Amino acid sequence: MLAVILAILLTGSSLCVAADEPAPPPPLSPEQIVRVRKLVQSVQTEATLLQARLEQRQRELTEVYTTYELDEPRADKLQAEIVELQRLLLANHHRMQVELRAIVSAERFEFLRRRLAYVAASAAAKDESTARPGISRPSTERNAP
Repeated sequence: MLAVILAILLTGSSLCVAADEPAPPPPLSPEQIVRVRKLVQSVQTEATLLQARLEQRQRELTEVYTTYELDEPRADKLQAEIVELQRLLLANHHRMQVELRAIVSAERFEFLRRRLAYVAASAAAKDESTARPGISRPSTERNAP
């Protein structure tokens, strides 16, 4: 997703512009491009590291829960670490949002927001259309004995 943000910011691409949509704002300056690239790279690197640590802790907690004898101190410690890693991921995303607004204009930000909404809607529609036919969710109703 961060790569999409960078691509849209840097190119100002017109991914299916609606007829009534205003013209895109002026392109970013070379200095803005450098700042956005550094920001996205920094946030992406941090998010990748945090996500890997989070997934590892979640696997460890799953392992703790697979044994009959529950190691509650270990489970508590892992839960606390998981919550902290989730907090750090959110803080990292928040930092990107704050710094992005300090780099780009309100017009460019709105342009980006509309493009991201379009990309997200397109991806959701594609996912929905490529769902395997004939596969349904399990019913929550029980058959009478």
